[in-house]
Amino acid sequence: MTMLIAGDWGSSNMRLHLCRVEEGPLIPVETVRGKGAKDVADHETAFRAAAGDWIDRHGPMPVLLSGMIGSTIGWREAAYLPCPAGPQAMAGALLRFEAAGCPIAIVPGLSCRNIFGQPDVMRGEEVQLFGWLAGVTDDDTERLICLPGTHAKWVRTQGRTVLDFVTSMQGEMRELLLAHGLLGRSLAKPYDPAAPTDIAAFDVGARLVIDDPTLAIEHGLFALRSRILMGELTSDAAPSFLSGLMIGAEVRDAVAAHRARGMAVETIVLVGAELLVDLYGRVCDRLGIATEKAAGDGTALAGLSAIAARMEAAAA
Repeated sequence: MTMLIAGDWGSSNMRLHLCRVEEGPLIPVETVRGKGAKDVADHETAFRAAAGDWIDRHGPMPVLLSGMIGSTIGWREAAYLPCPAGPQAMAGALLRFEAAGCPIAIVPGLSCRNIFGQPDVMRGEEVQLFGWLAGVTDDDTERLICLPGTHAKWVRTQGRTVLDFVTSMQGEMRELLLAHGLLGRSLAKPYDPAAPTDIAAFDVGARLVIDDPTLAIEHGLFALRSRILMGELTSDAAPSFLSGLMIGAEVRDAVAAHRARGMAVETIVLVGAELLVDLYGRVCDRLGIATEKAAGDGTALAGLSAIAARMEAAAA
């Protein structure tokens, strides 16, 4: 039985899977979690602590890692792979070295010149992306894929090839406004990022920017404070209203930018955490755009499987 360790080692969390290698996708057998790359002083020691029992039982085996473990704060820095890029190119650009008696391979991030002519990068999301793309036909079909998150990625693909992408910092901006800005001080109690979303308030905020394309987000934001002062919005519902405003503006503007460059954008693929994907889906519904949805965890392992299947050929 051939075994392989595959995992996402991000800045905040490590999740490693002991996998059985057979025909088709990797089959996870056991999973361990650990500290993220930014919280570890010695990454090899942390890896040994997490995976040492597997190596003792099964012997040295290949290791495939993705995420911030390949960044400047990680174990070793894996250079970004320029777009256009597909899974075969990704496998050929793996950063390889040996540790704990195991051949280690770290997935590089992706880089591009985005639709606005600016340099852009991603690290970690690429495995989710290639995991979803592994299930499509490698033809000339062009797609727009959104990976929601703190730094959401809007990715243009053709078949299984990533053409380019643009990053939205909407998620981080929202957190900063609520945690440190005037809008957060308008709330009756400190902002709780774990609080559930008030869907009705979210929809009100989303409709505000979707139904009036001339309303720029910087002009709409103050409505959170003014609505609270005028008794039109409760403090508890305000963070959800803000989410609707900001996600609504993000999706509206991303669609408009791609359409302005000749892309039809009749369907958007949403890949990520279920709650965020559902919120983005509500905005797409309001815009009259169809969606396909996929869970980020499942696509991440599928992406690592797609890259692992090409590792040996790429190394030859």
